[in-house]
Amino acid sequence: MRELLLLLCRYPFDEANRATLSKLLSEVQDWHKLVELVNAHGIIALAAYNIREARLEKIIPKDAMAVLDNGRMQCMIRNTWLVQRWKEVNKILTDAEIKHVLLKGMALEHKVYGAKGLRQMSDNDILVKKNNVMKAWFLLQEHGFVPDMTKSPLYFKIITEIGNHIPALRKENYSVEIHHRLFYEPERNESLDEAIDNAVMIEIEGEHAFVLKDDIHLDFLKKHLQHHLISGNAELKLFNDIELISPGSAPPFPAGFLLNPNSSENPIQKKRSYRTHFYSLPWNIRFRFLIGDIFPSLKWMKKRYKCNGIKVFLYYPERIGKLIWLI
Repeated sequence: MRELLLLLCRYPFDEANRATLSKLLSEVQDWHKLVELVNAHGIIALAAYNIREARLEKIIPKDAMAVLDNGRMQCMIRNTWLVQRWKEVNKILTDAEIKHVLLKGMALEHKVYGAKGLRQMSDNDILVKKNNVMKAWFLLQEHGFVPDMTKSPLYFKIITEIGNHIPALRKENYSVEIHHRLFYEPERNESLDEAIDNAVMIEIEGEHAFVLKDDIHLDFLKKHLQHHLISGNAELKLFNDIELISPGSAPPFPAGFLLNPNSSENPIQKKRSYRTHFYSLPWNIRFRFLIGDIFPSLKWMKKRYKCNGIKVFLYYPERIGKLIWLI
């Protein structure tokens, strides 16, 4: 299964792999499981692409191939839609002379994957200079974008310090995350203004866009993958992103990862992820962050625990358990 999954996420297709791919596909016993796995790993479009390019679709059960083809089509439609929505963001920020750089999915789809709808993504991630991040955030809100709910009023004064991006903005089921840093280590973010100034210009459907140079984008993708591995919800597509930019640069797969890419509900993973995030924060905001996290606003609690009235107060003691996580 390991070798098959790795072949199914290759790009571009290599004719030299056709015989091996044919052999491995013919040995599959549980197609339902395989389709579930490629979808869970975010590579369903790539799997369909490689099978079609290898001209091996006839050895795939019709119902399984239909699901794979449909997944590829949905990915293409989604990516096309995301481009149209990004154009609005691009115009708003460009008119305000705020330069932004595309990250992750959108950057890779158009610079590495050839804009073929093969890089599965759900939103857009952009990077701006830190002195522009709040300006860009409020500017998009003036154009109908609504920010995700902030967990606590205590966070408003440290909103640019508690993560690599500020709360996501949404409009008509479209989401954009504005990053102002890429790494937890402060010194690694000091050169980001220069990286934005020296970003590579590409063209997306007739509009200019900017992406980071490969070296710094690669460092970010490695850090991003590490974050997902700690939280337990990594996907093969994240390893593949790194490999496509720099073959041999992706870290080894964790044990059991290929057959179970999402272990984010594992209590051990949750604790490890929380501790990693907490201790990456500047020491002078940790207390404010912790109090805001343990005692969020009532509005946030009602949404988080899906309840109303006095019942919501019953969940506050549960949150104090995060102190034990840190200890």
